[in-house]
Amino acid sequence: MIKSQLCQNLMKKIAIALAIILVLAAVAYFIWRISFYYRAIQNGENIYSADKFSSMTVGKKTSVATSGVKILPKKDSPSLGNPQATITIVEFADFTCPFSKEAFMVMRELLTKYPEKINFVFRFFPLGDEMHKGGEEAARAAFCAAKQGKFWQFHDKLFLNQKNFITDDLRSYSGQVGLNASLFDNCLNAAETKAVVERDLMDGFNLGVSGTPTFFINGKKAEGAIPLDAWEKFLKKY
Repeated sequence: MIKSQLCQNLMKKIAIALAIILVLAAVAYFIWRISFYYRAIQNGENIYSADKFSSMTVGKKTSVATSGVKILPKKDSPSLGNPQATITIVEFADFTCPFSKEAFMVMRELLTKYPEKINFVFRFFPLGDEMHKGGEEAARAAFCAAKQGKFWQFHDKLFLNQKNFITDDLRSYSGQVGLNASLFDNCLNAAETKAVVERDLMDGFNLGVSGTPTFFINGKKAEGAIPLDAWEKFLKKY
């Protein structure tokens, strides 16, 4: 009887110990992933390119219908993932919005885990109010980074250093990701650059976007910073 109880207690202790080890391993893995992403972004690396589906694509025109309206990623709309994916996610975001920043980390994780399932398209939607000063300037700067093939590095740099951006901030970040300073400065206030940001903004308004982030998932509108587990539940249906 005593030996049986001792054996049961020993088994319980072993089970608890194993559970603790698994939890600690999961926490360590999570911290490692966040640390990896952060170091890569700070170094200006394109962390999305490790997979054949995860390189930046430009000029892929995929239409998404919503209530009879089509969202058309333009030839200069940055995208990630698989252009032939059955799921197209179009995001309207503001670089100065804290909820857009929250969504940015979740979307990175999603694209890393499911690159073949998603065609992700980014559209500019600077809110332009008192709380979000510098959002339009940041959007123009990001477009200029895209012109030099480094949109995603610049996109990440902005979100990791989120603030009410001024021109000096944007020039500093452009140098950190390796942009040509002269080309960047010439592009920043160019008529084409302003027109692209204005076009995205008007497309968003016409689709009923009133805040950021706003997503259109195969044409269905979803607002706010959506948790990773909610995205994963959705993807499991496909």
